Amino acid sequence: MKTVPKGMVAILWMLSGLALAAFVGAADIVAAIQNSPSANTWLKANAHAVANLAINVESGGNTAAYNGTCCYGVLQMNTANIAFYTRLTPQQYQQLSLQDQINAWSALTVDAMKAGSVKQLIGMGTFDGRPVDGNLVLACVQLGIGNCQKMINSGSCKGFADSNGTTICSMADKMAGASNNGGSTTNPPGSNGNPGSTGGATGGNSSLGKFTPADSCTRDGAGKCLSITAALMAGFVEGSGVPMPKMKQQLHLMFASVVTLIIAACLVTLWSSYGKGKITLAALKLHAIRAGITLSIVLGVMKAL
Repeated sequence: MKTVPKGMVAILWMLSGLALAAFVGAADIVAAIQNSPSANTWLKANAHAVANLAINVESGGNTAAYNGTCCYGVLQMNTANIAFYTRLTPQQYQQLSLQDQINAWSALTVDAMKAGSVKQLIGMGTFDGRPVDGNLVLACVQLGIGNCQKMINSGSCKGFADSNGTTICSMADKMAGASNNGGSTTNPPGSNGNPGSTGGATGGNSSLGKFTPADSCTRDGAGKCLSITAALMAGFVEGSGVPMPKMKQQLHLMFASVVTLIIAACLVTLWSSYGKGKITLAALKLHAIRAGITLSIVLGVMKAL
């Protein structure tokens, strides 16, 4: 049996991708957002910004697009989000109609927009000298809500940049068809108006945090996507200033100290009763043994947790 040359395999793969490809325009994406039952009021009011994201940043309007690592479709949902929001494989997702892809992406984005960083950005009206428009808000979601919070906390567009040097503001400018190298701009092209005037991020019933938004995972200093567990731990450190293991250790130590103090107080009371002749020496020893066993059990359970 003859084997197919590797070059031929690559060509066949490219041809299969072209066969699947369905290119859509901005007007098609706007219409799909307006018709999506998953889209909330804010997304529908900023449908042109969604089209900017799809056409100018993510896929060029190709519903069968694949970025070579993690993400698929016209708005580049990652494999985890595809599995959760559609129960399909990435290959099946690529074959969905534009409307079905938009419905899944809208459900994901509505969930992501419940995050405090997104709501905070929308409520600001302006950030680093530029209006908070639909492009900027969607860039906040797309590059990661944790990363967006870093930018907000810094007060500057350059408060977060990925491994390629992309900031949330420079992504927003690319969506709008302009570039300012990640800095602020007074009048960014393609503005869709202040999102705060469209009712904010409302709607959707799924809980946030099951998966990170498509291709907008929380990233480490090298720009690599963190796992869900690692991302949660990184977010915890950012919010509390203390790593989870250290916080757990401190809580255990605090609880052990409280239990020890309570048992010590009980033993002091028993010793006082023994000194006054209210209990016998045998009873005192029995209570002391019980106290020791109780403390050992508590410390053993805490060590196992």
